[in-house]
Amino acid sequence: MPIARSTHVARPVTQAMLVALLLSLTILTSACGGNAQTQQQASQDKTQLDLLTAHAQTIGVPATLLSPILIQEQQLSSTGAPFSLFSDQPATDYYSKLANQYAKLLGQTQELITTTTDQYQLQAQNDLQVLQQALSRRSSQHIGNVQPFSDSYNNEQLLFSSAKYPKDFALVSQEAQKAIDALGLMGATYSQLTTFKTTINQMQKAHIDVTAMLAQYQSDMQDFNNATKSSEFQKLGNLIDAQYQQAVVNSIEALPYVGAAKLGEFKTQVMLLKTYGLDASVYQKLYNADQALMNKARTIQDFLAFSSRIDADMASMHNDLIQGASTYLIGALDREARAWGKAHLYHDKTDGQSYILDAGYTLPGIGFWLNRELGWTYTPQDFQAVVDEENNEFFNLHMLEADYSDTTPYNQPHATDFQMMKHYNVSGQIIVVSFVEQAMRVYQNGKLVKAFYVTTGRVERPSLPGHWTVQDRKSPTEFKSTDPPGTPFYYPPTPIKYGILYHWGGFFFHDAWWRATFGPGTQFPHTDAGGTDFSNNNGSHGCINMQTQDAAWLYANTDWNTQILNY
Repeated sequence: MPIARSTHVARPVTQAMLVALLLSLTILTSACGGNAQTQQQASQDKTQLDLLTAHAQTIGVPATLLSPILIQEQQLSSTGAPFSLFSDQPATDYYSKLANQYAKLLGQTQELITTTTDQYQLQAQNDLQVLQQALSRRSSQHIGNVQPFSDSYNNEQLLFSSAKYPKDFALVSQEAQKAIDALGLMGATYSQLTTFKTTINQMQKAHIDVTAMLAQYQSDMQDFNNATKSSEFQKLGNLIDAQYQQAVVNSIEALPYVGAAKLGEFKTQVMLLKTYGLDASVYQKLYNADQALMNKARTIQDFLAFSSRIDADMASMHNDLIQGASTYLIGALDREARAWGKAHLYHDKTDGQSYILDAGYTLPGIGFWLNRELGWTYTPQDFQAVVDEENNEFFNLHMLEADYSDTTPYNQPHATDFQMMKHYNVSGQIIVVSFVEQAMRVYQNGKLVKAFYVTTGRVERPSLPGHWTVQDRKSPTEFKSTDPPGTPFYYPPTPIKYGILYHWGGFFFHDAWWRATFGPGTQFPHTDAGGTDFSNNNGSHGCINMQTQDAAWLYANTDWNTQILNY
């Protein structure tokens, strides 16, 4: 029986070995797993990051901006905890570091969402401002059908007021840009129609039959007044060119008149280029050659060759012309404003200095923003838009000059107010601000409703003249200085109860609870009735300050459709 005895002894040894093996596996498993709480934290942070990045994509944060974060997350996800035979500390450290890295990416994603939203909101504000100015220009010119564009602008304002995410603000920008482009082409097409009509008039005076051309012109005007899209204006422009050429081909008698009109237009443009201080010698030579070519023209073919050449020559100078005009007029506006300002100085008894009353029209005022707009200008239509804005600012300046001599009390209707309304073709609810009076007047359907004294921007940072609309409404809000602490224009974070943005870049109507004195002279150094300190001893930084109760009334009794005329 020795064999049986040997088997009986081996069984307990085998069981002991199995127990030891299982114990070792338990230890090993425990050692490589790390702290369970740390693993859970890393897992939770990754889940939060996944949710937030998905949310960012959904609300319109561009994939190009999110990509670096997503790549880092993928790299982290592809790693694994280190293996350790006798300690789980390396794994715990790994998960702790992983959780920290996910948390860091989480913070970066949230910051990206915030900054992207702010940037898209600012861009939408800018695009709405540009659209409003384009609409204002066309309204003041009384050309085309601007009502659809006005309706579109009002709709986009409502979209902006309810916008929350980047994609919402991007939609506002997209729709605004479509309207801006169409309004730009409206002006270019109208110029073509004007040239067409001038030619018809010249031919008519020469007793040339223009029946067909008049019918075409009237049809074109009807199409022009119905057009609301860029494609429609482009199509009409091409049609006008074709009609123009066809009319000339059908009447050799028209050659001298059409040729003279084209040469006259070219000569005017060359003279303008010289006025803007640009070298016009190249274009003068082209004009001389075109004039010689026209003088030799005897046949339809001769004229068509001349017409093609002069059109190309004038087109070649178009960019120089409008770029020169846009730059020249900013300087001209500044010079005219300073000349009038120096002839009508305000003598400040507080510091004994004298100040100009029309600083808003100088380079530190609207000139700064026109120059900034030029920096974003690329197409001829863009430059022409700046030229139109500048011409409107000359009109506004002339209204300020007329208002200076008006002795009507600030709380009564002013003739210049109504001239501004007529020029910009606005009606309904209108806020008018007079810089020389430091007064606001609110009109409803041409009737004066309320009048307040205000404080506008100081000479160094004047309020902006022009036709504006409501860009944003905030109640309450907090203003934070864009100037660093320690600089002359820095101010600490300031709570505001009622704010109405009239120009992007932080130009508001708002309550100024730190002031007790408003009205004439408060845009210059002065003593405040409530006690003078750094915040109330001078004008604002470009905002239009109001007493709190006046700002409350204004906020409650105006809306997104209120028109604003500052002069």
